[in-house]
Amino acid sequence: MSIRECNFKMAPISLLLLAMLQQICQIGCDAAFDWTRPQDRRSVMVQSIGSIVTSMATTAIRPACASEGEQSGNDKIDELSLAQPLGPGDSSSSKPSAPVEYLLPAARVGVYIYQLVAITQDCCSKNDGSKQEQNSLQENIAKLDALVLSPPPFIRRDVDINVDVNRKSDPYGTSLPLVGEFGVALKKQKERQSNSIQVGFAPQFFEVGELVGERRQWNQLQTAERQREQSSEVRRAFNIYTTNLNFNRNRYEWKGSTEEKRQRIRSDKLPTTTDVIRSDLDTRDLYRNEVQTALEDAKAEYLYQKKQSGNDGDGLDFSELLEILMQAQLSIDKWFKFIPDRDVQAALELVKQEQKA
Repeated sequence: MSIRECNFKMAPISLLLLAMLQQICQIGCDAAFDWTRPQDRRSVMVQSIGSIVTSMATTAIRPACASEGEQSGNDKIDELSLAQPLGPGDSSSSKPSAPVEYLLPAARVGVYIYQLVAITQDCCSKNDGSKQEQNSLQENIAKLDALVLSPPPFIRRDVDINVDVNRKSDPYGTSLPLVGEFGVALKKQKERQSNSIQVGFAPQFFEVGELVGERRQWNQLQTAERQREQSSEVRRAFNIYTTNLNFNRNRYEWKGSTEEKRQRIRSDKLPTTTDVIRSDLDTRDLYRNEVQTALEDAKAEYLYQKKQSGNDGDGLDFSELLEILMQAQLSIDKWFKFIPDRDVQAALELVKQEQKA
């Protein structure tokens, strides 16, 4: 089951009634309160409901997906060094994954970067000034012109017709407002209980309010993301894979020491499965952003060098361009590390076969 397609059953409505009763008791303990007066009884009901609704609406929320610059990459990488998500099934070492066909657009980006790096490295080595070297350099510049100025399509309509699909608007699938949130809150509570983490009743109830806000923010971020995709096929190529990932929603692999886990349990900081999955997705998006930025910088640098050399390629300095492209290669290799090796190799091989056809 995809993380984007999870449906949850409705939790007991008794949570709402109990929270209201608790609020009534707190207000009723006021010495100035008199149960025999109708106006006091009406007042306590209005205050109780108002307090609960206000708390649910104003409780600070935590974003459900990556947004630009909201958390440093090092923080997310540190989290993943302690806890890593698992793929579906019973295996304790499987990585989250999607079918290989969803990886092909990102694999095309990878092959594109590898080709640019190889050509630029070859350009840097052409420095003896011989006629043969100069001819080879001009051939490489022609290749760079074709790749940098007119990149190949990373999403092919003839091949990827079934993978470039509309993604779900939120992680609650088709569940109605509040229904999904109650289900997620109940699931998180069960997960905390399995880890011997005790949380008071009030935080449990107001967690639903947090999830309501989180769901709203998820939809807002996804709308903004779709707009960013319109101007970057590279970004959409990566998103096609990540939005179709399958995660184990019940457990994750703890990578830290036993003592670290005990300390986090005592301080109520042991992450839930949802926290670990969110961190994983955000880190993937961090590397995606690095690839996108590096490719944009590489194009700008190449155009600048061409302009400085009079567009004839004579005197081009490829060192800065190579440095930028190496950063793009490093970032996409890190992104590939999140995916099972066999899937990455299969996707890259399919892309190479496409280019030969």
